Amino acid sequence: MSDIVILGAGKFAVELASYLRDIEPQACIRFLAIEDPSCASALPLEAWPEQELDARHRYVLGVAEIALRQQLIDRHFSDGRLLAPNFVHPDARHHLDLNHSRGNVIAARSYLGVNVQLGSWNMINYHCCLGHHSTLGDNNFLSPMFNAGNSVTLGSRGFYGLSTVVTPLTVVGDDVTVQAGVVLSELIPEGVHCSSTARQKIIQLV
Repeated sequence: MSDIVILGAGKFAVELASYLRDIEPQACIRFLAIEDPSCASALPLEAWPEQELDARHRYVLGVAEIALRQQLIDRHFSDGRLLAPNFVHPDARHHLDLNHSRGNVIAARSYLGVNVQLGSWNMINYHCCLGHHSTLGDNNFLSPMFNAGNSVTLGSRGFYGLSTVVTPLTVVGDDVTVQAGVVLSELIPEGVHCSSTARQKIIQLV
Protein backbone atom coordinates (compact mmCIF):
# COMPACT_ATOMS: atom_id res chain seq x y z
CA MET A 1 0.00 0.00 0.00
CA SER A 2 1.52 3.32 -1.06
CA ASP A 3 1.85 6.26 1.33
CA ILE A 4 -0.74 9.04 1.37
CA VAL A 5 0.92 12.45 1.11
CA ILE A 6 -1.08 15.50 2.19
CA LEU A 7 -0.05 18.70 0.41
CA GLY A 8 -0.16 21.10 3.33
CA ALA A 9 0.31 20.91 7.08
CA GLY A 10 -2.01 23.47 8.63
CA LYS A 11 -5.11 22.98 10.76
CA PHE A 12 -7.20 21.73 7.87
CA ALA A 13 -4.52 19.20 6.94
CA VAL A 14 -4.66 17.80 10.49
CA GLU A 15 -8.45 17.42 10.20
CA LEU A 16 -8.09 15.85 6.77
CA ALA A 17 -5.61 13.32 8.13
CA SER A 18 -8.23 12.17 10.64
CA TYR A 19 -10.64 11.46 7.77
CA LEU A 20 -7.98 9.52 5.89
CA ARG A 21 -7.13 7.42 8.94
CA ASP A 22 -10.80 6.41 9.16
CA ILE A 23 -10.75 5.44 5.50
CA GLU A 24 -7.41 3.60 5.56
CA PRO A 25 -6.35 2.87 9.16
CA GLN A 26 -3.14 1.12 8.12
CA ALA A 27 -1.92 3.76 5.66
CA CYS A 28 1.19 5.83 6.28
CA ILE A 29 0.13 9.50 6.13
CA ARG A 30 2.75 12.16 5.52
CA PHE A 31 2.62 15.98 5.29
CA LEU A 32 4.45 18.13 2.78
CA ALA A 33 5.06 21.77 3.68
CA ILE A 34 3.92 24.33 1.15
CA GLU A 35 4.85 27.98 0.80
CA ASP A 36 1.80 29.51 2.46
CA PRO A 37 1.67 31.36 5.81
CA SER A 38 -1.72 29.91 6.71
CA CYS A 39 -0.19 26.42 6.80
CA ALA A 40 2.18 26.95 9.73
CA SER A 41 2.21 23.84 11.88
CA ALA A 42 4.16 21.95 14.50
CA LEU A 43 3.46 18.69 12.69
CA PRO A 44 6.29 16.36 11.66
CA LEU A 45 6.32 17.53 8.06
CA GLU A 46 8.72 17.24 5.16
CA ALA A 47 10.14 19.99 3.00
CA TRP A 48 8.91 20.28 -0.54
CA PRO A 49 11.26 18.19 -2.72
CA GLU A 50 13.63 19.96 -5.06
CA GLN A 51 12.76 17.48 -7.79
CA GLU A 52 9.30 16.43 -8.93
CA LEU A 53 6.92 14.82 -6.49
CA ASP A 54 7.40 11.07 -6.12
CA ALA A 55 4.98 9.17 -8.36
CA ARG A 56 5.04 6.16 -6.00
CA HIS A 57 2.77 7.92 -3.50
CA ARG A 58 -0.88 8.97 -3.44
CA TYR A 59 -1.63 12.66 -3.02
CA VAL A 60 -4.45 14.71 -1.53
CA LEU A 61 -4.92 18.48 -1.28
CA GLY A 62 -4.52 19.58 2.35
CA VAL A 63 -5.38 23.28 2.01
CA ALA A 64 -8.79 24.98 2.05
CA GLU A 65 -8.00 28.16 0.11
CA ILE A 66 -9.38 27.72 -3.40
CA ALA A 67 -6.75 29.69 -5.33
CA LEU A 68 -3.92 27.77 -3.66
CA ARG A 69 -5.66 24.46 -4.31
CA GLN A 70 -5.96 25.40 -7.99
CA GLN A 71 -2.28 26.33 -8.16
CA LEU A 72 -1.32 22.92 -6.81
CA ILE A 73 -3.66 21.16 -9.25
CA ASP A 74 -2.33 23.07 -12.26
CA ARG A 75 1.32 22.79 -11.28
CA HIS A 76 1.53 19.16 -10.21
CA PHE A 77 -1.42 17.16 -11.50
CA SER A 78 -2.29 18.47 -14.96
CA ASP A 79 -0.16 15.87 -16.75
CA GLY A 80 -1.70 12.89 -14.94
CA ARG A 81 1.67 11.54 -13.75
CA LEU A 82 0.79 11.63 -10.05
CA LEU A 83 -1.85 9.49 -8.43
CA ALA A 84 -4.64 11.44 -6.70
CA PRO A 85 -7.41 8.95 -5.92
CA ASN A 86 -10.84 9.68 -4.53
CA PHE A 87 -11.09 9.11 -0.76
CA VAL A 88 -14.61 8.30 0.46
CA HIS A 89 -15.36 7.82 4.14
CA PRO A 90 -17.15 4.51 4.87
CA ASP A 91 -19.95 6.41 6.65
CA ALA A 92 -20.76 8.49 3.55
CA ARG A 93 -23.82 7.48 1.53
CA HIS A 94 -23.71 8.00 -2.21
CA HIS A 95 -24.60 6.60 -5.63
CA LEU A 96 -21.60 8.07 -7.46
CA ASP A 97 -19.66 6.81 -10.43
CA LEU A 98 -16.14 8.02 -9.62
CA ASN A 99 -14.35 6.24 -12.46
CA HIS A 100 -13.73 9.49 -14.34
CA SER A 101 -12.87 11.78 -11.43
CA ARG A 102 -9.87 12.20 -9.14
CA GLY A 103 -8.80 14.00 -6.02
CA ASN A 104 -12.19 14.13 -4.30
CA VAL A 105 -12.54 13.68 -0.54
CA ILE A 106 -15.96 12.82 0.89
CA ALA A 107 -16.08 12.87 4.68
CA ALA A 108 -18.25 11.06 7.21
CA ARG A 109 -22.05 11.40 7.40
CA SER A 110 -22.31 12.98 3.97
CA TYR A 111 -25.07 12.11 1.53
CA LEU A 112 -25.03 12.46 -2.25
CA GLY A 113 -28.26 11.46 -3.94
CA VAL A 114 -28.99 9.45 -7.06
CA ASN A 115 -27.70 10.77 -10.38
CA VAL A 116 -25.36 13.28 -8.77
CA GLN A 117 -22.55 14.21 -11.15
CA LEU A 118 -19.27 14.97 -9.41
CA GLY A 119 -16.16 16.51 -10.97
CA SER A 120 -12.65 16.30 -9.51
CA TRP A 121 -10.71 17.83 -6.60
CA ASN A 122 -13.77 18.56 -4.46
CA MET A 123 -13.58 18.62 -0.67
CA ILE A 124 -16.93 17.51 0.80
CA ASN A 125 -16.73 17.84 4.56
CA TYR A 126 -18.70 15.91 7.18
CA HIS A 127 -22.50 16.22 7.36
CA CYS A 128 -22.84 17.60 3.83
CA CYS A 129 -25.81 16.83 1.59
CA LEU A 130 -26.11 17.18 -2.18
CA GLY A 131 -29.58 16.36 -3.46
CA HIS A 132 -30.44 13.99 -6.27
CA HIS A 133 -29.86 14.93 -9.92
CA SER A 134 -27.39 17.67 -8.95
CA THR A 135 -24.04 18.58 -10.51
CA LEU A 136 -20.85 19.69 -8.78
CA GLY A 137 -17.91 20.96 -10.85
CA ASP A 138 -14.21 20.88 -9.98
CA ASN A 139 -12.22 22.14 -6.98
CA ASN A 140 -15.05 23.14 -4.68
CA PHE A 141 -14.76 23.29 -0.90
CA LEU A 142 -17.97 22.41 0.94
CA SER A 143 -17.73 23.27 4.62
CA PRO A 144 -19.49 21.11 7.24
CA MET A 145 -23.30 21.14 7.24
CA PHE A 146 -23.56 22.26 3.60
CA ASN A 147 -27.04 21.33 2.39
CA ALA A 148 -28.24 21.48 -1.23
CA GLY A 149 -31.62 20.42 -2.53
CA ASN A 150 -32.29 18.41 -5.65
CA SER A 151 -31.35 19.40 -9.20
CA VAL A 152 -28.87 22.13 -8.29
CA THR A 153 -25.89 23.04 -10.45
CA LEU A 154 -22.72 24.19 -8.73
CA GLY A 155 -19.82 25.43 -10.84
CA SER A 156 -16.10 25.11 -10.16
CA ARG A 157 -13.72 26.73 -7.68
CA GLY A 158 -16.43 27.63 -5.18
CA PHE A 159 -15.96 28.00 -1.44
CA TYR A 160 -19.10 27.36 0.64
CA GLY A 161 -19.02 28.32 4.32
CA LEU A 162 -20.53 26.50 7.28
CA SER A 163 -24.21 25.60 6.98
CA THR A 164 -24.69 27.00 3.48
CA VAL A 165 -28.12 26.11 2.09
CA VAL A 166 -28.81 25.84 -1.66
CA THR A 167 -32.47 25.61 -2.64
CA PRO A 168 -33.63 23.16 -5.35
CA LEU A 169 -33.01 24.07 -9.00
CA THR A 170 -30.48 26.78 -8.09
CA VAL A 171 -27.59 27.40 -10.49
CA VAL A 172 -24.33 28.73 -9.04
CA GLY A 173 -21.56 29.98 -11.33
CA ASP A 174 -17.80 29.46 -11.11
CA ASP A 175 -15.49 31.22 -8.62
CA VAL A 176 -18.18 31.98 -6.04
CA THR A 177 -17.40 32.52 -2.35
CA VAL A 178 -20.19 32.00 0.19
CA GLN A 179 -19.98 32.96 3.84
CA ALA A 180 -21.40 30.84 6.64
CA GLY A 181 -25.15 30.55 7.01
CA VAL A 182 -26.11 31.92 3.59
CA VAL A 183 -29.14 30.65 1.64
CA LEU A 184 -28.64 30.56 -2.13
CA SER A 185 -31.55 30.47 -4.57
CA GLU A 186 -32.29 30.94 -8.27
CA LEU A 187 -29.23 32.08 -10.28
CA ILE A 188 -25.92 33.06 -8.66
CA PRO A 189 -23.56 34.59 -11.27
CA GLU A 190 -19.90 33.68 -11.45
CA GLY A 191 -17.27 35.48 -9.43
CA VAL A 192 -19.53 36.88 -6.69
CA HIS A 193 -19.14 36.94 -2.92
CA CYS A 194 -22.29 36.02 -0.99
CA SER A 195 -22.76 37.13 2.60
CA SER A 196 -25.65 36.94 5.04
CA THR A 197 -27.80 40.02 5.66
CA ALA A 198 -28.10 38.97 9.30
CA ARG A 199 -24.40 38.84 10.19
CA GLN A 200 -23.61 39.43 13.83
CA LYS A 201 -22.08 42.80 14.64
CA ILE A 202 -19.78 43.33 17.62
CA ILE A 203 -20.00 46.76 19.22
CA GLN A 204 -17.34 47.89 21.65
CA LEU A 205 -18.76 49.62 24.72
CA VAL A 206 -16.76 52.45 26.18
